[in-house]
Amino acid sequence: MTRQIPVTQELLDATEAFARDVLENQLSKDFKYHTIDHTLQVVKAAEKIGLETGLDQNQILLVKMAAWMHDLGYLNKYDGHEEESMEMARNFLAKQAANEELIKRIEDLIFATRLDVEPSNTLEEVLKDADLYNLSTEEALENSDKIREEWEIFCDRRYSDPDWDEFNHRFFKNHHYYTIFGKMHLAPAKKVNTKKIKKAIKKRMEGDQVAGNTELLQYELDLREKRVDKLKRKIKKIKKQRPDRGIETMFRATYRTHINLSDLADSKANILLSVNAIIISIIFTNVFTKGNMEQYITVPSIVLMAVCMVAIVFTILSTRPSINSGVFTREDILKKKTNLLFFGNFYRMQLDDFMWGINEMMRDADYLYGSMAKDIYFLGKVLAKKFYLLRIAYNIFMYGMALSLLVFVGFYIYHLYM
Repeated sequence: MTRQIPVTQELLDATEAFARDVLENQLSKDFKYHTIDHTLQVVKAAEKIGLETGLDQNQILLVKMAAWMHDLGYLNKYDGHEEESMEMARNFLAKQAANEELIKRIEDLIFATRLDVEPSNTLEEVLKDADLYNLSTEEALENSDKIREEWEIFCDRRYSDPDWDEFNHRFFKNHHYYTIFGKMHLAPAKKVNTKKIKKAIKKRMEGDQVAGNTELLQYELDLREKRVDKLKRKIKKIKKQRPDRGIETMFRATYRTHINLSDLADSKANILLSVNAIIISIIFTNVFTKGNMEQYITVPSIVLMAVCMVAIVFTILSTRPSINSGVFTREDILKKKTNLLFFGNFYRMQLDDFMWGINEMMRDADYLYGSMAKDIYFLGKVLAKKFYLLRIAYNIFMYGMALSLLVFVGFYIYHLYM
């Protein structure tokens, strides 16, 4: 569970001043992309995505602090700059008298910006999406060329134009956003940029094809093969989606049936409770409070009241709610041991932990449908118990009324002849 760590605006302002000094005055001018402009874009994107994701003001300040410092490590090294950024952030925050928990949280957020690291909570997902917000902008391909220049200068990594386009295409295609906002708004724009790269590859290949470049001809064949594979996957996906609609209809109809049966059981319980309560009230008012203590009246009345009381107890048992602890762990989600479709399993959890769990469930169709199936199963178990107890309550009421009548007739006849 993520604990709230207070962050002040003063500390954020000091962080911004520190980051600006490093990026504007100390960083090498050979950097083309990882400049103050990129950091400003990440800070603004983190705030925007954070607000859309539902972060509170304190959490947004925390993410913005990490955004300001996430690229400071480029001052000392290129590859592995995240660890350098973490060290610089720690030293700066220690001088600002920040507590260890806040420093550790900032380090975790910066570390999550590594390309090979999966975010573990909502704050990390927000910063991760903000760091690559650029992929969804109109300047994405221009910025990509700037990164290419940086790699030549600082990493001695050189690419030909076709190789760079192919690398870019793979990177854009394989990358995915983590937040709901990223998936809904950033991913479609990134897809447009991916198509632009693919179009550039195709155009270059067609031009080289005229020149008789056999190597690029093979390149084109590979791309065509990829398009065929993509088409096959799309057809397979469409075929797979057809039974999904039937499955969803089945789940929807089953849920509706269970809910209607639960409403029916509650309605029957309400009727039985009302009738028994009225009977007890009438007996108590007209028999015991008016001094009418004749045996042929009193004994059957006591029997009837006892019957009504037992029926009420079983009726209440059938409608009495029962919930779980309301807490789950990330291990439970990863091992698919908990069902987030039932409120009793998450009502005590923090929002970011719940959203992480829901995202994990939505990524795994088997987990999602399995959770729905389990939910229906346990709804059925609850309904079975409810109807079983109601049946007992109705039987007690039915046979009890008959017994009370027999007792009354017996005592009345006895009273007449005695």
